[in-house]
Amino acid sequence: MNATKNLIYTVAPLALLGAFCTVLSALIAGPLSVGLVTSAQLYSAMSFVACFLLIMTFFFLDDSARLARRFADRASGQVDLAALWRALSIMPAMLTGSAVIALLVLSIDGNANLVEIYRTQAPAWQDQILWDLEAPLFHAVTASHWLPLKFWETIYHLMWVYVLLVMARLVKNGHADSYMALAIAVVLAFYCTTLVAMLFPVAGPAYYQPQAFAYLNGSLSKQLQDFLGAYQAGKIPQNGLYYGTMALPSLHVALTAMATWFVARHWRPNLWFALPWAGLIWASTIVLAWHYALDGVAAVVMAAVCIGCAHALVRLSHMLARRTGSKLEAQQRRA
Repeated sequence: MNATKNLIYTVAPLALLGAFCTVLSALIAGPLSVGLVTSAQLYSAMSFVACFLLIMTFFFLDDSARLARRFADRASGQVDLAALWRALSIMPAMLTGSAVIALLVLSIDGNANLVEIYRTQAPAWQDQILWDLEAPLFHAVTASHWLPLKFWETIYHLMWVYVLLVMARLVKNGHADSYMALAIAVVLAFYCTTLVAMLFPVAGPAYYQPQAFAYLNGSLSKQLQDFLGAYQAGKIPQNGLYYGTMALPSLHVALTAMATWFVARHWRPNLWFALPWAGLIWASTIVLAWHYALDGVAAVVMAAVCIGCAHALVRLSHMLARRTGSKLEAQQRRA
């Protein structure tokens, strides 16, 4: 019972924020809304939870291998697996992490209702401003072929794996405030990105100057860009997952920056890997023509703001919980 109460207390800020944002976005979207939860969103949440649990399993297997000697009988060498598993607290971490990831994914998917507004009512694109500033950069990118396209596509599509790795490590190590702050910051970033896009819509280099990126023809990136372009044109119905053509700020860079910030906070020596990885992800968004460089700059600023707001929400939830607990204790004493 205590474990259930602790789980509810831990994920309450994320659950409340997600429910609030999802319901509000559905109400604002009105007839454009695709609903609060779709089957595609549930499938997406389950897929992310499965990936998260796989990562957690590898972490616990690594811990088991390192700690096995402590639980081995000196005479027989047999390992007391039950004691080892209890020491690792595998099940509580798995359950808590699964709840956090499921709520996170369902919360960000609720933003699809606002995306429908963006798709149908976005004002004139502002790409020319950014293209004029960054045209020399993209000319240099298109002229150089020092790394294969598949390398950049692999880097780009591993962004979520990086975020889930950091989240899993935070959950496994019991850094509750940090993994809740990361989850809340990710949710805030999705909604903030859509709001910024409504005010200053930017499609991205691949859509503004497609002829400049002929090297993308036949690639997975090109297929995805064509798919999202078709959705933006109303040729594909929204199912609660599609985000259309919005580039500023870059969610890819923002989420990467958030994860890297928590690496710096808890495992600073690992920055020798995290920072180059974050840089490669940022570069991949430019090479694959998803984003302008300034999209990444805006993303880093947004990430800092979202993390600050997320930590404030976590602290507020602790304060409210303490006040509620104090009132309940006072009532029990009076009774």
